Amino acid sequence: MQKGTFSVSIQNVELGYSKGKPLLPKFSVDTHSGELIALIGRNGIGKSTLLRSIMGLQMPMSGAIYVDGVPVSKLCRKQKSKALSFVPAESVRVANLHVRDFVAIARFPHLGWTRTLSATDWEKVNYALALVNISHLAQRDIATISDGELQRAMVAFALAQDTRIIILDEPTAFLDLPNKFEMVSLLSDLAQNNGKTIIYSTHDLQGAIHEADTIWMMLKDGLFSGAPEDLALNGKFEKFLADSEVLFDMGSGLFRNQRRSSKAIVFEGEGRAAIWTVKMLERIGFDVKSDGEGLKVMSNERGNSTEWTLTNNDNQLFKTHTLYELAQKLREVNS
Repeated sequence: MQKGTFSVSIQNVELGYSKGKPLLPKFSVDTHSGELIALIGRNGIGKSTLLRSIMGLQMPMSGAIYVDGVPVSKLCRKQKSKALSFVPAESVRVANLHVRDFVAIARFPHLGWTRTLSATDWEKVNYALALVNISHLAQRDIATISDGELQRAMVAFALAQDTRIIILDEPTAFLDLPNKFEMVSLLSDLAQNNGKTIIYSTHDLQGAIHEADTIWMMLKDGLFSGAPEDLALNGKFEKFLADSEVLFDMGSGLFRNQRRSSKAIVFEGEGRAAIWTVKMLERIGFDVKSDGEGLKVMSNERGNSTEWTLTNNDNQLFKTHTLYELAQKLREVNS
């Protein structure tokens, strides 16, 4: 294998432990510079095991993992620390240590014989803090910040280490919804604009579809790799969700719970209100039709206001300007 062909190359690997059976069949997959890869899989399938194996923290049962063409098992600690940075799922809390000083520890593999941080090192530390939007926490004791802030500090640590490859185990686990999207968007920008190879495990498949260049999907019968759109088109999302109550909507690219419709209803309307009216009707258990007899809802948008009318065989039952009131009325009528 030629050095530099791929950032990470996984060849005929079996994951697991020496006295057990493999977690899934042998697989091979490669990464490229400038690529954001989302690793997904059900609990216990081996996502963290794969990430640890790439880092050289755990050897696979068979096969080999290469980093820039060199087997990771052959890299010394210093070589690994210059090529790979790792953000574990478990957060690190150390009392009496400022956030900025914690992130600065990431520069140690790059220090010369003096073991003193240079102005350039501190610039990289400050830049990493700014990238994850926690510069204002630089002088805070790391033991006193929130779980979400600590997760950002962990990512800043990996960025300050300035490696070509960044591995993250559940980096958005403790973040609220806006910050989840912001974090994954940041990782995407880092991959594209800085030529990093970034691999992160996640349970947020919806976010991965929108931001990741590649998804690694771990299933019992193997690891499947491809663009999110390819995996959608070849039915892998449905396979991933098998034996669950969740459905993948090919039309919208969204995931939703299976709903058991108890009664049909006709809906007429257009625009944004129509989209959200259908969502509400399906949520409360109706099978929405475009024509027919019986219960019927019509939406009429007028500027910034929408009026909904409920009829039954053309007899008007109810008018409202909120979907909440319409839902309440429909529950009453359908009881």
